[in-house]
Amino acid sequence: MVVLADLIEYISQSPVIAVIFSGLITVIIIMKSLISRKFLLTRFIISSLITFGAVLFMIFKDQILNTNNDPLIITMYSSLIAIELASFVLLFTVVELSFSSETFQRELKKSINETKLYVILNKKDKVKEISKFFLNDLGIEESEALGKNIFDVIENKYRLIRLNDSGCLKADMKKFYHKYGKRVNPENPISNLELGIQLEDGSEDALYFTETCIFHGNRYNGRILFGERKTEDNLIGLEKSELEAKNELKLINDRFVTVIEKSTDGIFFNTLSTDTIWFNDVLVKKLFLNGNTVSGTEFFRNVHPDDLKVYREKIAELSSGDYHLSYRYNTGNYYVYVKEDGKKIVSKDSIELCGVINVVNDYSFEKTGTVLDEVGTEEMLLNKLKDLYSEERIYELVHFKITSIPEINEKYGRPIGNMCMSQYVEVFRNQFVDENLIYRVNGLEFVAVITAYNRMESLKSSLRNEEKILHPSMNYINDKIKIDINMGIVVSNEAPNPSECLKCAKSALNYSLNPRYTSSYVFYKDMRYNG
Repeated sequence: MVVLADLIEYISQSPVIAVIFSGLITVIIIMKSLISRKFLLTRFIISSLITFGAVLFMIFKDQILNTNNDPLIITMYSSLIAIELASFVLLFTVVELSFSSETFQRELKKSINETKLYVILNKKDKVKEISKFFLNDLGIEESEALGKNIFDVIENKYRLIRLNDSGCLKADMKKFYHKYGKRVNPENPISNLELGIQLEDGSEDALYFTETCIFHGNRYNGRILFGERKTEDNLIGLEKSELEAKNELKLINDRFVTVIEKSTDGIFFNTLSTDTIWFNDVLVKKLFLNGNTVSGTEFFRNVHPDDLKVYREKIAELSSGDYHLSYRYNTGNYYVYVKEDGKKIVSKDSIELCGVINVVNDYSFEKTGTVLDEVGTEEMLLNKLKDLYSEERIYELVHFKITSIPEINEKYGRPIGNMCMSQYVEVFRNQFVDENLIYRVNGLEFVAVITAYNRMESLKSSLRNEEKILHPSMNYINDKIKIDINMGIVVSNEAPNPSECLKCAKSALNYSLNPRYTSSYVFYKDMRYNG
């Protein structure tokens, strides 16, 4: 009996060994649970109980040995051996589970490798790993793909012609994915990717991928493409219907965008549920807005308070349908009257006002269908000069009047007069004005803003070269129609503010119109020095 006890004590010197062994198994089980994303509850409970038993023996070891009770001592050491054996068995089940999981992963990877288009790309779109199935489809070896740009690899066999819904070539695709990681949202890393390809016989197919971007923290590290190739014949049933629906929606969208871009009316969309309003470029220009999208709070802050109250009451009373409203809007220096013709649309998720806003301008001129319709108004000129003044930019103000138009209208008719004015304004704008800064301030009078020094010098040279710019001839059928222009010019630093600058330019123009003055143009500084 003593011999057996000595043997057991020799084998199990201290309960600490059992504690360490069983505790280590518990940690391994926890780590395995985290890796497999499945809590191994039964194994965790058994390992915890075994560890708890080993700890108890370690705590009460000295008391048990001091009893000199051989059966109790033998029981303690036998239990420690049993704990170690149980821990070993438990470890074996965990290792076996790992082997079976790795086997499953290996078989899954093999299946994907042989049946799917699969490729892993680094952040520069170079191939890190690619499936055999993809290589077989492209007809190349793995060594010909690794480390190469994915689009170059695909074009070993196919010609790339489309990215999703946009027609583009390989160079365009490389440009699109350049610095792609800066645009991808780590919170939404998965998207669909469709690459249109052209075969040698001219027919078209497509490669369909699920694209998953890889991030380490928030740092982009590449992407995984997983998908298949489909021909036009495969796109049947629902899939083909979805493609046709997508194409139809794209056509509708293209038509809508074209109408928005080409419209001369002011178009707006006011989403009340998000307090945001989108305006087309026409309204941005006429109302001097800070961009196409502004908050409703910011926009209505500039509506006249008396009109705003009526506006809000009208919209609140309207459940849905059409409405027509007029109100005053502050563009910065003054109020303009606007007419809003819209419709209130109520859906499940949002409430929206959309329609047309037109600025009612008492100083507007009759439409001519010429360049004259494109020039700015006096109000727009004042706002532009205010901006230039705040930016401390030097500019030249040219106030000119086409004085021969009344005689041309009487002899040839108003349409010919408009044509002559339009041609002259266009020539002057193209030759001397940058940023399209030309404005109509009266029936026959225009103001041009020249901000480039070289163009100021060019105008000065033109005027001193026999004033040809002031007496051009316009061709009309077999007639040459002579046009006479008078001009007053001032530089912004010759006046204390934009309003005074305009007055100086007008004074210079009036000086040039004096019959006793021999020239058709006057620089304000020369007029001032000559008294």
